[in-house]
Amino acid sequence: MWRLVLSWTVAVSCVGFSSAGCGLSSGPTWRSDGRCGASFPLATGEASTCDKRSERPCCSDFGYCGTSESHCLCAECVDYRAVQQPEGCLIRYAGLEGVMESQGYPSSYPPNLDCCYDIQRPDEGYCGVKLYFDVFQLEGSMDPFCQRDWLSPEYCVPEKGARMCGNLTGSIHEYLYQPGASALRFSFRSDSYNLHPGFKIRYELLTKCRAPYADPMPTEIPDAGGAKCYTKVTNRRGSINTPFYPNSYPNNVDCVYEFERVDPRVCGIRMRSLAFELQDPFDSPFGGACTDFFHCPGCGYLCGQVEFSWLARFQPDASSVKFHFHSDEMDAKKGFIASFEQIYDCD
Repeated sequence: MWRLVLSWTVAVSCVGFSSAGCGLSSGPTWRSDGRCGASFPLATGEASTCDKRSERPCCSDFGYCGTSESHCLCAECVDYRAVQQPEGCLIRYAGLEGVMESQGYPSSYPPNLDCCYDIQRPDEGYCGVKLYFDVFQLEGSMDPFCQRDWLSPEYCVPEKGARMCGNLTGSIHEYLYQPGASALRFSFRSDSYNLHPGFKIRYELLTKCRAPYADPMPTEIPDAGGAKCYTKVTNRRGSINTPFYPNSYPNNVDCVYEFERVDPRVCGIRMRSLAFELQDPFDSPFGGACTDFFHCPGCGYLCGQVEFSWLARFQPDASSVKFHFHSDEMDAKKGFIASFEQIYDCD
């Protein structure tokens, strides 16, 4: 059966529970060796602190955590018990349906926001979320990559391709939960200037998800003894490829690549194309379309000849993330091979 799928100009990925990107720290900001300050940075390169709840809450001018006067009261000392840590901006919704609103709605949202909205999942009987954009007016209607203000599902990447801005009032969107995920996260950013009302979005949790928002079912690989085109990836790093690569992939196959999260501290998968050649997209009355494609269900599609490098984030508490390759009944190409690595730092 011939199949047409509208193609978004977005290479996509799918995404425990890190609050980084919500104005919150992604983990402890102090070291295990008791050193502190800019001369003793964290692995991220940021200056380290002292744990204000510990017995050594102060950083001395020589970069040691302690509790004496020489640690807490000197001119260059920092007493972290007196430092106000930002609470960040993480908003959680627990109902089966509800309303997401930008800060201050219906008045203009504030500048310089860095917030996250988590739509929580009661159990795995719920497969996704449907959003109704009753009002959606953000800055950036003439900006194709939404570089000023935007709302974005964090698990669809590259981020610029998944951002939403401008006037999208009246539109409807659906998104999938990843296996084991406890929530589906959206990030909201605003720049230093704003005169826009923001958004009011109704949501409802779904127990039935239709294609292309449903988990794909792997088919048999032709001439492979009945083997299903399903790969469970349990390694931290390696590569994935289409069947028979570097020879042409077969027609009429649906392949699933499921990446198991090797450690709860892993935040995402860094993936890069080493070679990528599928059928080229073509124009249709509805825009560009792909008949053979690679994607993460619920996000955009990738076809043709492209190079990509993306960070595929896990949703909060997700146990795995799935990618999907589909081919139609004609004109098979060489396919793809892509490297991957599960990583601990997604900032």
